[in-house]
This record gives sequence, C-alpha cells and structure tokens, in this order.
Amino acid sequence: MSEKSFGTMSRRGFLQASALAGATAALAGCSTGGEKTDTSAAPAADKYPIDAEEWGKGTVRHAEEVIGDERTGDGFTRVTNEGGATLSVMDASKLIQVDGFAFKDTNGNGKLDLWEDWRQTAEDRAAALAEAIDGPTAAALMVHGSIFTLDTDLAAPFATPGKGEPTSMTETLDEGVRTMLNFSFSSTDPRGNAKWNNAMQAYAEGKDFSIPVNISNNPQDFGFPCNLGLAATFDPDLAKKVAQEESKAYHAEGVNTLLGPQIDCTTEPRWRRITGTYGEDPALSRDMTNAYSSGLQSTFDKDGNDLGWGEDSTIAMIKHFPGDGSAESGREAHNAYGKFNVYPGNNFKAHLVPFIDGGMHLDGATGQAAGVMPSYSIAWSDNEEYGELVGSGFSKWKMDILREKAGYDGLICTDWGIIEDEGAGMVCTPWGMERATTPERVVKAVDAGVDQIGGGFSVYFLKDAFETISKRDGEEKTLAHFRECARRVLKTFYHTGLSDDPYRETANSESVIDSSELASFASDVVDKSIVMLKNSGAIKKTDGSKPKVYIPMSYSSKAGWALPVTEKVASELFDIVTDTVGDPTGDPDKDGKATYALTDVVRASAEDVAACDMAAVFISSPSTGAGYLSDTKTYVPISLQYGEYVADGPHVREESLAGDIKDGVKENRSYLGQKTVATNLYELELVQSVRAEMADKPVVVCVNADRPMVFSEVEPLAEAILMGFSAAGDDFLNILAGKVEPSGLLPLQMPKDMDAVEAQKEDVPRDMDVYVDSTGNEYDFAFGLNWSGVIKDDRVSKYGDAEPLTKPETIDL
Repeated sequence: MSEKSFGTMSRRGFLQASALAGATAALAGCSTGGEKTDTSAAPAADKYPIDAEEWGKGTVRHAEEVIGDERTGDGFTRVTNEGGATLSVMDASKLIQVDGFAFKDTNGNGKLDLWEDWRQTAEDRAAALAEAIDGPTAAALMVHGSIFTLDTDLAAPFATPGKGEPTSMTETLDEGVRTMLNFSFSSTDPRGNAKWNNAMQAYAEGKDFSIPVNISNNPQDFGFPCNLGLAATFDPDLAKKVAQEESKAYHAEGVNTLLGPQIDCTTEPRWRRITGTYGEDPALSRDMTNAYSSGLQSTFDKDGNDLGWGEDSTIAMIKHFPGDGSAESGREAHNAYGKFNVYPGNNFKAHLVPFIDGGMHLDGATGQAAGVMPSYSIAWSDNEEYGELVGSGFSKWKMDILREKAGYDGLICTDWGIIEDEGAGMVCTPWGMERATTPERVVKAVDAGVDQIGGGFSVYFLKDAFETISKRDGEEKTLAHFRECARRVLKTFYHTGLSDDPYRETANSESVIDSSELASFASDVVDKSIVMLKNSGAIKKTDGSKPKVYIPMSYSSKAGWALPVTEKVASELFDIVTDTVGDPTGDPDKDGKATYALTDVVRASAEDVAACDMAAVFISSPSTGAGYLSDTKTYVPISLQYGEYVADGPHVREESLAGDIKDGVKENRSYLGQKTVATNLYELELVQSVRAEMADKPVVVCVNADRPMVFSEVEPLAEAILMGFSAAGDDFLNILAGKVEPSGLLPLQMPKDMDAVEAQKEDVPRDMDVYVDSTGNEYDFAFGLNWSGVIKDDRVSKYGDAEPLTKPETIDL
C-alpha cells in the first residue's frame, strides 16, 4: 500500500485513545458487535422474510435516542436492543420491530430479511445479502477505492478523477462502491473524520439495501512505535495490548478496516519498507502477527476476556502476501525497477510463515485475519516454480496457496494500482501485465482469486469484467463467482458491526483520540522499543541530578535546522546546551523565500561544549536512494553506510538474478562498478566534529533507523549508542536520562560491512556477518543491553537462540 507519512509529531506529546470507541450502550448488557448475540435463538433461514410488528407494541426490548444535532455533525438515531446489537440510522423510518427487538429494514419491504437480523452470524448474513444482489452490485462491492478529502459536500467534483471513474463522491456511491481508503484521515482531526464518515453513511443509507461505507486506513501509530519498534520489544503480549487500543482509536474515527499489519519477513536489509514490518525473523514475525491481529480484531470485556468480533473490532488486512521482503538488491516494488523478489537461498516458504502460521491461525477468538493483501512483486524463478511471472494480485498459483492449501475464506484485496496504466494519475504497478489492457488486467486478477481491486474507483472496469467473463463462462457461473467475492467483502461489514451501527459521535471521537491515559501507555511502549547497543558508562541509572548535555541542532532538507528534541520535555531532564541558527541562505522556495542551507547553523562555542557533561547527537541511518537513477536509467547500489561505496567487491553480482525478458533475452540489472554516497553524509560528519569537540567527555549517538546500517563509521566515535526505529528525538530521552532501563532487542542484524550485505541472500534471514564493536559485542538479531550488560532472558532464548524457521508448520506445502 502507499507509503504515506502522517507527520513527525513527537510521540510523547501525542494524546491517544483509551476510552471505548463507538457508541456507549444505553441499556446494560447491550452490544454493538456484529456477531450473533446471546438472545433468543435466531429463526431458521426458511422463515425469512418475517413480517414486522407494529412499532412500540407488545413486549418492547429496545430503546432509542437522537445523538447530537446538525451543529455537532451527528443528528442520527441510536437504538439499543436488550442484550443485542446497537443500531444507528439517520432515517428512523427504516427501523422495524420483530419479537420486540429493533432491526433495520434495509430494502424497504416492511419485513425482516435474514441479512437484517443481527441475531444471525456474520457469515450467514453476508451470504444472504450476496444472494440478493445482482451482478453489477456485486462488481461494485469488489472495488476498494481511494479518496483524498474530508469534504462533507459529497456532490463536489473530484479534483482529478481517474480515467473512466466517477467524478464525485455521490456518483461513486450511486455506482455502488462501498469500500475506500481515505488518505485524508488523520488522528489529528478525529472530529472531522467522524463528521465525514457520518455524511458518507447517511448518503449510502438511502441507497438500495442501505449498504454502509467501509472506510479503511493505512497504519497510524497514535503515539505508539512503528511495527519494527514494536518488534524490538520482542513481546507479543504487549503488541496485543497496543492493537486493542489502536482498534478503539480507529473505530472512533469511523475506520473499520486496517490495511495492515505489514508482516513481510525483511530478509533483505536494504529494502526501504522495513520499519512497517516485524523484522527479519519468521518466528518473531509470526508471533507478533498473531498477537497484533488478535488484539485488533477482537473485542474484550472489562476483565480482559476475548469476546471475538464486536464493538471495538477492526479488520486486519495482513500484507503483502506471500511476503515482499526479499526484493532483489533491496529495490522496492512500487517501482518497475524493483518489481522482482528473488530466492537465491531457495527460502520462499519461510516468507509464508507469518501469514500461514500467524495470520491464518490466530490465538484470538476471531480465528483468522479477515483480510489479506497480495504483494506487487513478481516472485522470480527461471522455471516459474513460484508461478507465472506476474505480480501477486494476478497470480492464481499464489492465491491458491491461501485458498486451497490454507483453506482461507477471507477477503483478498489487491494492493493499489495493479490495473492502472502509467500516467493515470496514481500508482501504476501492473507488473508482468504491462502490455495488457486495463480490462484484461481486471479479468486476470478476478480469475486469480482476488475479491477486491485496490486503488481508484474503477467500478466500470469491474462491471465490464463481469460481462467479459460471462461471455466466456456463462452468466450463471460468473454471477456465482462475483457473489462469492461480494460475500467475502460483506463479511467484513458484519464482523465489525458496521452494517448495524455505522455512525460515530464526533465528540466521542475526539475524546477517544485525545486520551492522556493512553498517551502514558504509548510512552511506556516507546521506552521498551529503544535498543541500547553500546554503553561504556555514558548512560547511567539516574541519581536525580540534572546533567548538562550538548545537543547539536539537526538539519532536514524540508524543515531546515531544529533542535531534534522537544525543548520543554528535554529541559526537564537535562540542562541543554545547543547551537544557534542564522538567517536562511539556501535556494528560494515556491514563494521566493530563502530556505535553510547546511551552512546556516552556528555551532555552540568550544567553551560551552567543554562545560557539558556529555553530548547527545541525534542522527538517522544512512540514506542512499532507491537503487536506480531514472534520468540515466542506471542501476546503482543501495548502501547501508554513509561514506562513498563502490560496488566492486567479490560478492557483487555481475549479472542480476531477475530481469525483464525482451526478445528472449533477460535484462541485466546489475550495478557492478557503480557507486553511491549517503545524502545525509553530513550526519556522520556531525558525529565526527562533536567527538573532536568533546575531547574526553562522552558522546552518545541516538540513531533513528529505517533499516540496518554499517556501524564501523559511527561506533568508534561514541561511548554509547541508542537505536530506535522511525523514532522521534523525544523517544530516546527517558533512557538517555537514565529514568528507564533499556530493554529493547535488535529485530534485525547489523552488517559488518557492505561486503557482508552483498554476500547475504535476499530471502534468507539472519545470514549476515554482523558488526562487532570495540567492546566485543556482536550486533546480531536479539542483541541489546541493559544496565547490567548484554540481555539474556526468555525472549533471547526463544527467538535469538533458535534457528530461523524455513517453512510453515501448520500446512504441508
């Protein structure tokens, strides 16, 4: 999925959710869950439709209230059923009464149909509604679109509608699209998110069958560490608790489906999407996937008991099947130059472990991750042993692993842009199908076994695909196929209670996201995610004193010069000495104003630095580009060191493993002899200069990493090193100040040098020669220090001391 950033806000300053998401039940014992509730037995399927009773007559087992008004953006009616589901509607005339309970009459026939009966299971309700819809309606449900606005004027035209797509949100909903990712959803505007959600649901409620809108989101952190930081805790139980709280926050905004967690085994250390994963070890990734998905999807009572699907449940769409972390030479499959995954170690099956043994076998009551997203990548082999040389969304061989081998009956949604043409205004990733037309790509994906196409609102293409496949297979068979896809889509609506209770209270949404109690929990988790790699006495358990610390300014090409920590927060722990910033002298921005250049900082004086007890230098891991120069169409190495790297070592491939086949000849994507240097080389130079200024005073380096790095350039210059993953400066402060004992462990190996990186195999975990520091410690998987030295605990024994898994244990491949 798109690698959208949600900003660089300090996690410690970010307030998050701890209250329950969604509506609070007005009657004791009520549930907003989507599963069958503990009421009287639901009628048999052949009893439907059931005539409605006169509203309010007989034994009434429901109560209703109007929530909010036009001013708050609410104004919907909430109905609570005694011991049953909570309903919400904008049009109260859609409510009917049967057996004293309230239900929604979604098709307006004055009767209770099976899919409207919340006493039935999500599976049965989805199957019943799928059987009631026609082919075009089913085709529209197979679209998972994208939107970039919170404009509640749904008739407003899209700024740049895609080719052949609806031109406004009302037109989109009129066409029957009911699932979409909103890139504008952000935890900084929960009230706006909820208000837009309600506008969408109100419009959809007035359409046939009142099918609501399932809003999805890419992972937001709500103040918690990224997945890789969470993996550094080596604590699946903690991951489960984090997921529970994040699910409540998603629900409060109106999000019912998470496009995550990302669970690729990142066995290739140069890949740029590592921070979204749980690291390189299959067993750790499996257990974190299991725990996080279980916590996200289940609802829990006040005693912590797992109730299964319910009011706090969010769909987990695990990605990117069958694992996208073995990218050749680290290049990323969002781009054509990175579209191949390779398996020089014959280790394809190991990448299935988090999906099959983790996501398909949850310890939680929901049983399985309800959604799976295939990867963009082509799994390369010379003899097509991993299926046809097409992206995973087109690969029936890969989808059959899920459907046939693992028996998966959940939703499969492609990653974004696989049916798009270049220049269509969005991601274009039809790898292996570049020469096909868009309609041909849609048919290929549907034939492969996917249920939804991710990206634009390509509803017309899905409806055309229905006609195309009908001509080939017959309309009856095609309708059955499309209804099966729709059934899997609709199951996600019923599992989370979306079909019964789609509206959100705007005030409640804000209070959930802004809960200070959860902010404290998030801060504790962040502390556990930081890894101490080296400590030669520079970092000590606090004695209550307030040391004087030199913290040099940090530079960003976007933000210019700034203190890398929040001054107010850091000043409570340290007496800070820092630099000053002069007038900007860099290139003008779009408004003609000068931007800051690297030379626009005035470093602290030698006297001020000498008076400090230590220095804390905040840097990022080396950044050397994507491995391809588009202007010259040249493949270059992705380096994990700051200084210049020339790819001429003994392990650099003279010929790439994968490449496009043109006229029977395979393209050579080798970068032998090419060179690169980190764009943030100045950060290494900063560490070098501070080391010189501090003389015999200690220097602590705090590394915000997005992948492994070669430490030979930095480690000799520092008395202590802390490592965090996608970490803000404030994330390091509690450990830097000695307030919290470090407990994090490396979820990735740190290479000895670039020769070690070139020698490792892209698909094999933990196969690098690792860096050994000046104290003799190896920066290996599961390494970390606390106050006493090298951590040796149950986590290390379970994961670090065990050999990496090579295949799933729950199915026979």
